[in-house]
Amino acid sequence: MLGDGSLARVPRVGCVAGVFDLFHVGHVDVLERARRHSDRLVVAVLSDEWALDAWGARPFVPLLERAQIVEHLRCVDEVVAVDDVRSEWLTGVLGVQTVFAATGTDGVLGVEELDGIPPALVTVLPAGRGSRSPILRAAIDQRQSRSSVA
Repeated sequence: MLGDGSLARVPRVGCVAGVFDLFHVGHVDVLERARRHSDRLVVAVLSDEWALDAWGARPFVPLLERAQIVEHLRCVDEVVAVDDVRSEWLTGVLGVQTVFAATGTDGVLGVEELDGIPPALVTVLPAGRGSRSPILRAAIDQRQSRSSVA
């Protein structure tokens, strides 16, 4: 009710952007940490084309499946599929107040990949755990070695 002296609290909207290919426990860690700092968490899943440009290879898992996996996590409120992460779209359309960057978590954007986002909007989260699956680690390492050559 207006005029009663109370201020309505505006929900804090956070966003994590990434490819989320070969989804693993490190992705869950980062998303849960981001959610603890947000009232509403939006996850921007980057397109296959973005990954091809950035990594020199398409993701192993197609965009629709990656988005569906992320969408089913309790800590995630909304998933959007995107070709790029733009500040004016995040703040204007989605109402994002914080963009979370992850250090050392493959497939989640780090600070250097958020170069078009104003630094005041970026919050850096520590890396999540890495998968202990030797098969998954080998696939991730192979993809990372391809992207460092590209």
